[in-house]
Amino acid sequence: MKNVIILDLDGVLILTPNWKSDGIHSDGYSEFNSDCVQNLNSLMDNLDAELWLSSTRRLSKNLGQFQEIFKNRNIKVPLAGFLPGGTLGTERKMEIDTFLDHEPIRNFLIIDDDKSLNGLESDRKQFWVQTELLIGFNTEKLNEAREIIKKWV
Repeated sequence: MKNVIILDLDGVLILTPNWKSDGIHSDGYSEFNSDCVQNLNSLMDNLDAELWLSSTRRLSKNLGQFQEIFKNRNIKVPLAGFLPGGTLGTERKMEIDTFLDHEPIRNFLIIDDDKSLNGLESDRKQFWVQTELLIGFNTEKLNEAREIIKKWV
């Protein structure tokens, strides 16, 4: 059994408004907000948890490419994998429910701005940190995540 952080990108680490093009990193992929990256690294410090990507952006690159992207942005923990599914138009809630139903997960935390997660059952929704598109994983959300992790068994 493992501990898992389910991570979105847009509205978590990438804070670009929908009407604007992403800033591009020297590796050719979208910039991540450095404060949000620092908060994610702080959360992951000394935490025995795998990092799984739920973002629809996972459809455009393979795991190795995303691991390199994360490394280039100084994210200390490598991605363990992608949530299965991820076809365009699939509701995030359904992807997360399927993942949690089929993986040997002991504890989890979801960091995502997707409003469909309001439909999660309460026993799952309590482990969701809801971020905002233009604010992301700020200090307030980091503290909220730490409080949720304290509930892990």
